Amino acid sequence: MKTRINKVTIAEPCLENWDEMDKGEGFNFCKACSKNVIDFSGYTNAEIISVLAGASSSVCGRLSQAQLNQLNHHLSVVPTTNRNWMKYLGVLAIGMSIFVMDARAENLKMPIEITRSINHKTDDKKTVVSKKICGYVIGADNKPAAGIRLAILDTKFFALTDKNGRYEITLDNKFDLNNNKLVVESMRYRAFLTIDFSKEKQSSLKLNKAEPMIMGIVIPSIKKK
Repeated sequence: MKTRINKVTIAEPCLENWDEMDKGEGFNFCKACSKNVIDFSGYTNAEIISVLAGASSSVCGRLSQAQLNQLNHHLSVVPTTNRNWMKYLGVLAIGMSIFVMDARAENLKMPIEITRSINHKTDDKKTVVSKKICGYVIGADNKPAAGIRLAILDTKFFALTDKNGRYEITLDNKFDLNNNKLVVESMRYRAFLTIDFSKEKQSSLKLNKAEPMIMGIVIPSIKKK
Protein backbone atom coordinates (compact mmCIF):
# COMPACT_ATOMS: atom_id res chain seq x y z
CA MET A 1 0.00 0.00 0.00
CA LYS A 2 1.37 3.35 -1.02
CA THR A 3 1.69 6.21 1.39
CA ARG A 4 1.79 9.91 0.70
CA ILE A 5 3.20 12.79 2.73
CA ASN A 6 0.07 14.87 2.86
CA LYS A 7 0.88 17.65 5.31
CA VAL A 8 3.56 18.87 7.72
CA THR A 9 2.58 20.31 11.08
CA ILE A 10 4.01 21.46 14.40
CA ALA A 11 1.16 20.30 16.60
CA GLU A 12 2.60 21.51 19.90
CA PRO A 13 4.80 24.61 19.46
CA CYS A 14 7.70 24.72 21.90
CA LEU A 15 7.89 27.66 24.31
CA GLU A 16 11.60 27.35 25.07
CA ASN A 17 13.77 30.38 24.29
CA TRP A 18 15.71 29.81 21.07
CA ASP A 19 18.24 32.51 21.94
CA GLU A 20 19.17 30.86 25.24
CA MET A 21 19.90 27.45 23.69
CA ASP A 22 23.44 26.26 23.03
CA LYS A 23 24.45 27.23 19.49
CA GLY A 24 25.39 24.62 16.92
CA GLU A 25 26.11 24.58 13.19
CA GLY A 26 22.63 24.89 11.70
CA PHE A 27 20.88 23.95 14.94
CA ASN A 28 20.54 24.84 18.62
CA PHE A 29 20.60 22.31 21.46
CA CYS A 30 17.57 22.34 23.75
CA LYS A 31 18.51 21.27 27.28
CA ALA A 32 14.85 20.93 28.28
CA CYS A 33 14.32 17.93 26.01
CA SER A 34 17.96 17.11 25.18
CA LYS A 35 17.37 17.45 21.46
CA ASN A 36 18.92 19.36 18.59
CA VAL A 37 16.49 21.88 17.10
CA ILE A 38 17.20 22.30 13.39
CA ASP A 39 17.01 25.85 12.07
CA PHE A 40 14.94 25.31 8.92
CA SER A 41 14.71 29.07 8.29
CA GLY A 42 17.15 28.95 5.38
CA TYR A 43 16.00 25.60 3.93
CA THR A 44 14.12 25.07 0.69
CA ASN A 45 10.98 22.91 0.59
CA ALA A 46 13.03 20.09 -0.92
CA GLU A 47 15.62 20.23 1.83
CA ILE A 48 13.00 20.08 4.59
CA ILE A 49 11.33 17.09 2.92
CA SER A 50 14.73 15.41 2.55
CA VAL A 51 15.49 15.80 6.27
CA LEU A 52 12.06 14.52 7.33
CA ALA A 53 12.16 11.59 4.90
CA GLY A 54 15.61 10.51 6.04
CA ALA A 55 15.05 10.91 9.78
CA SER A 56 15.09 7.78 11.93
CA SER A 57 13.34 9.57 14.80
CA SER A 58 11.23 12.66 15.40
CA VAL A 59 12.65 15.93 14.10
CA CYS A 60 12.50 19.12 16.13
CA GLY A 61 12.76 22.25 14.01
CA ARG A 62 12.32 25.99 13.77
CA LEU A 63 10.74 27.81 10.84
CA SER A 64 8.25 30.56 10.05
CA GLN A 65 4.53 30.09 9.60
CA ALA A 66 4.90 31.37 6.03
CA GLN A 67 7.47 28.63 5.32
CA LEU A 68 5.17 26.00 6.76
CA ASN A 69 2.27 27.25 4.67
CA GLN A 70 4.40 27.28 1.53
CA LEU A 71 5.68 23.77 2.21
CA ASN A 72 2.16 22.41 2.68
CA HIS A 73 1.00 24.16 -0.48
CA HIS A 74 3.66 22.36 -2.52
CA LEU A 75 2.88 19.07 -0.82
CA SER A 76 -0.73 19.52 -1.88
CA VAL A 77 0.09 20.14 -5.53
CA VAL A 78 3.06 17.77 -5.92
CA PRO A 79 2.17 14.23 -4.79
CA THR A 80 5.05 12.48 -3.03
CA THR A 81 5.20 8.84 -1.92
CA ASN A 82 7.51 7.16 0.51
CA ARG A 83 9.20 5.37 -2.38
CA ASN A 84 9.24 8.11 -4.98
CA TRP A 85 9.78 11.38 -3.08
CA MET A 86 13.41 11.68 -4.25
CA LYS A 87 12.47 12.39 -7.87
CA TYR A 88 10.22 15.27 -6.80
CA LEU A 89 12.85 17.13 -4.79
CA GLY A 90 13.87 19.14 -7.83
CA VAL A 91 10.27 20.23 -8.35
CA LEU A 92 9.88 21.16 -4.71
CA ALA A 93 12.97 23.33 -4.71
CA ILE A 94 11.15 26.54 -5.53
CA GLY A 95 12.68 29.62 -3.99
CA MET A 96 14.28 30.03 -0.62
CA SER A 97 12.70 31.96 2.20
CA ILE A 98 15.37 33.41 4.36
CA PHE A 99 14.34 33.97 7.91
CA VAL A 100 17.40 33.93 10.07
CA MET A 101 18.63 33.71 13.60
CA ASP A 102 19.15 36.24 16.32
CA ALA A 103 21.46 39.19 16.03
CA ARG A 104 22.48 41.27 18.96
CA ALA A 105 22.85 44.55 17.10
CA GLU A 106 25.72 46.75 18.12
CA ASN A 107 26.40 50.30 16.98
CA LEU A 108 29.90 50.22 15.52
CA LYS A 109 31.99 53.01 14.09
CA MET A 110 33.62 50.66 11.64
CA PRO A 111 32.39 47.34 10.17
CA ILE A 112 34.05 44.12 11.17
CA GLU A 113 35.98 42.20 8.54
CA ILE A 114 36.49 38.47 8.78
CA THR A 115 39.00 36.48 6.73
CA ARG A 116 39.06 32.70 6.56
CA SER A 117 40.49 30.00 4.34
CA ILE A 118 38.25 27.49 2.61
CA ASN A 119 39.35 24.88 0.06
CA HIS A 120 38.22 25.56 -3.50
CA LYS A 121 39.47 23.59 -6.49
CA THR A 122 39.13 24.23 -10.20
CA ASP A 123 40.37 21.72 -12.77
CA ASP A 124 42.24 19.87 -10.01
CA LYS A 125 44.36 22.97 -9.36
CA LYS A 126 44.24 25.10 -6.26
CA THR A 127 42.91 28.55 -7.02
CA VAL A 128 43.49 31.55 -4.78
CA VAL A 129 40.57 33.94 -4.72
CA SER A 130 41.16 37.35 -3.23
CA LYS A 131 37.97 39.36 -3.14
CA LYS A 132 36.18 41.89 -1.02
CA ILE A 133 32.46 42.50 -0.98
CA CYS A 134 30.78 45.56 0.46
CA GLY A 135 27.48 47.33 0.34
CA TYR A 136 24.77 49.05 2.36
CA VAL A 137 21.79 47.95 4.43
CA ILE A 138 18.81 50.29 4.59
CA GLY A 139 15.59 50.20 6.57
CA ALA A 140 12.01 50.47 5.35
CA ASP A 141 12.40 54.26 5.66
CA ASN A 142 15.37 54.10 3.25
CA LYS A 143 17.71 55.29 5.99
CA PRO A 144 21.02 53.53 6.84
CA ALA A 145 20.61 50.60 9.24
CA ALA A 146 23.46 50.47 11.77
CA GLY A 147 24.49 47.44 13.85
CA ILE A 148 22.92 44.88 11.51
CA ARG A 149 24.71 41.54 11.36
CA LEU A 150 25.10 39.90 7.96
CA ALA A 151 26.58 36.49 7.21
CA ILE A 152 27.45 34.43 4.17
CA LEU A 153 25.27 31.35 4.47
CA ASP A 154 27.04 28.10 5.41
CA THR A 155 30.29 29.91 6.26
CA LYS A 156 31.81 31.74 9.22
CA PHE A 157 32.12 35.01 7.32
CA PHE A 158 30.10 37.88 8.76
CA ALA A 159 30.11 41.62 9.33
CA LEU A 160 28.21 44.28 11.22
CA THR A 161 27.06 47.46 9.52
CA ASP A 162 28.53 50.77 10.68
CA LYS A 163 26.65 53.99 11.42
CA ASN A 164 26.23 54.56 7.68
CA GLY A 165 24.72 51.13 7.14
CA ARG A 166 27.85 49.95 5.36
CA TYR A 167 29.36 46.48 5.66
CA GLU A 168 32.54 44.99 4.28
CA ILE A 169 33.75 41.37 4.18
CA THR A 170 37.17 40.30 2.93
CA LEU A 171 37.46 36.85 1.33
CA ASP A 172 40.68 35.20 0.29
CA ASN A 173 42.69 32.02 0.27
CA LYS A 174 40.49 29.57 -1.63
CA PHE A 175 37.06 30.82 -0.63
CA ASP A 176 34.35 28.56 -2.09
CA LEU A 177 32.40 30.73 -4.53
CA ASN A 178 29.44 28.36 -4.32
CA ASN A 179 28.66 29.97 -0.97
CA ASN A 180 26.99 33.02 -2.48
CA LYS A 181 24.03 33.82 -0.21
CA LEU A 182 24.38 36.88 2.00
CA VAL A 183 21.70 37.03 4.68
CA VAL A 184 20.65 39.37 7.45
CA GLU A 185 20.71 37.63 10.83
CA SER A 186 18.01 39.21 12.95
CA MET A 187 14.84 38.28 14.78
CA ARG A 188 13.27 41.58 13.76
CA TYR A 189 14.25 41.74 10.09
CA ARG A 190 14.91 39.56 7.09
CA ALA A 191 16.71 40.17 3.82
CA PHE A 192 19.13 38.34 1.55
CA LEU A 193 20.88 38.64 -1.77
CA THR A 194 22.91 36.48 -4.10
CA ILE A 195 26.48 37.73 -4.08
CA ASP A 196 27.95 38.78 -7.42
CA PHE A 197 31.64 37.93 -7.02
CA SER A 198 32.50 39.71 -10.28
CA LYS A 199 32.19 43.04 -8.51
CA GLU A 200 33.10 44.43 -5.13
CA LYS A 201 30.09 46.63 -4.38
CA GLN A 202 26.84 44.69 -4.02
CA SER A 203 23.28 45.91 -4.38
CA SER A 204 21.81 47.53 -1.29
CA LEU A 205 19.86 45.29 1.07
CA LYS A 206 16.49 46.61 2.24
CA LEU A 207 15.23 45.25 5.53
CA ASN A 208 11.79 43.66 5.76
CA LYS A 209 10.05 42.81 8.99
CA ALA A 210 10.57 39.17 9.85
CA GLU A 211 7.64 36.91 10.55
CA PRO A 212 7.34 35.19 13.94
CA MET A 213 9.08 31.83 14.13
CA ILE A 214 7.51 28.63 15.42
CA MET A 215 9.43 25.76 16.96
CA GLY A 216 8.65 22.18 17.90
CA ILE A 217 8.45 18.61 16.61
CA VAL A 218 7.86 18.70 12.85
CA ILE A 219 5.32 16.00 12.04
CA PRO A 220 4.81 14.74 8.46
CA SER A 221 1.24 13.44 8.13
CA ILE A 222 0.99 10.26 6.08
CA LYS A 223 -2.07 9.56 3.97
CA LYS A 224 -2.58 5.96 2.95
CA LYS A 225 -3.97 5.10 -0.47
